[in-house]
Amino acid sequence: MIGCLLAVVVILGVDLSAVPAQAARGLVFVVLLLVCAVAGGLFAVPVLGTPVPPAGLIVVAGAGAAGILLGAHVIGVGGFPWALPLAALIAAVLAGSGSRRWMVLPVGGLLAFGIVLAGSRSIGPAALRAALTDAGITVLCAAALYAQVWMCEVAERIERARRAERSAAVTGERQRFAAELHDIQGHHLQVIALKSELAERLAQTDPARALAEMRDVQALARQALGDTRELVQGYRAVSLETEIANAARVLDAAGIRSSIAPADGLPGLPPAMENLLGLVVRECTTNVLRHSAARRCEISLTARDGGVALRFANDAPLDARAGPDGGLAGLRERIAAVGGHLQATRTADRFTVDAAVPETLAR
Repeated sequence: MIGCLLAVVVILGVDLSAVPAQAARGLVFVVLLLVCAVAGGLFAVPVLGTPVPPAGLIVVAGAGAAGILLGAHVIGVGGFPWALPLAALIAAVLAGSGSRRWMVLPVGGLLAFGIVLAGSRSIGPAALRAALTDAGITVLCAAALYAQVWMCEVAERIERARRAERSAAVTGERQRFAAELHDIQGHHLQVIALKSELAERLAQTDPARALAEMRDVQALARQALGDTRELVQGYRAVSLETEIANAARVLDAAGIRSSIAPADGLPGLPPAMENLLGLVVRECTTNVLRHSAARRCEISLTARDGGVALRFANDAPLDARAGPDGGLAGLRERIAAVGGHLQATRTADRFTVDAAVPETLAR
């Protein structure tokens, strides 16, 4: 938008030679700079959220732009490019106005039409044609300038929607984790509470049975603790097919296109392999949502020397200081412990995780 305003200044600056008096050329140039400055301030309102320039300054700039177009017709140099300052100001008012936008272009066109007729000092057919032509040029140029601001606004809305979808996807994963934790612990805690109450009632009448109930409580508590540790540390067995399907669903909800090869996965993998690779897919999906502005992800599985290799790649990683490593570091140690490897590679526009689990893990 700034470039368009500078282009207006340059175009009219070149055509100022058509103005006969040097003082008049200087005045036109000063007015032109004022109009472009006010237009720039109005354009910044929706884009940067800056305050609207004072109404008086907008009126003065409008009068200056109208004066440039009027003077061009008085001295007989035509309407274009002398209508550009007025078009730029109309587009800026259209962008900066909070309401009644539909009125701006028609009013601007009528204003340009009247200015051209006044400068022509005639209402004959030739003058009317010139007025209609210049009014049309003014409206079209204003619409073209405003279209750039409109596209910026649309892009900003899309980005806000994308951020909201990404946040919703992360929230959904947290809710899924909470539901899984509830499923694991709910039953254990309920049984522990019931058996503890029973043991309390039996303590005086049947100590032996009360002791047996408390031993059951201890066993249940240990099992609940182990299940919780497995869930928190990601050690619970997961289905690779399920994790890939969940990843595709979450990425799609966040506006990220995903490609999976082969589409049906690799059937018949041992549970230990599926567990480790499924955890890698889950961690990489979380990293994409939290640490990138990705638009595309690629997930591929390859059978290799009896083992399986997984590649998870995404574009647009964020700054390396915010990059993911904690979860991947833990998985790297687990995979290395079974003879495999996990490597994360970052470039300016791509983040790739390569994981491989060996044939020995299937045994």
